[in-house]
Amino acid sequence: MNTLPSFPPVRVIDDYAGEVRSVRTADDVWKTLLDNWPLSEGDCFLSALLVCIDVQCGMRAPEEARAAFVAAAVEAGVPLLS
Repeated sequence: MNTLPSFPPVRVIDDYAGEVRSVRTADDVWKTLLDNWPLSEGDCFLSALLVCIDVQCGMRAPEEARAAFVAAAVEAGVPLLS
């Protein structure tokens, strides 16, 4: 069970799995970025991973992981659903 604080979900289309993922926590962000993410070397991708670590250590707010994830999705051309 995921015990990290959540944020309003970000829904992305996972082209590899052919499904929609709802990302609600820094742990979800971490797993999504490391699981078949199409661009694993962009600045926003790396920044999002670092923000997730900070959130898990209590150094940043969960909403910062959400914002970093959205930036990584835009950078990688991953479709976001509203």
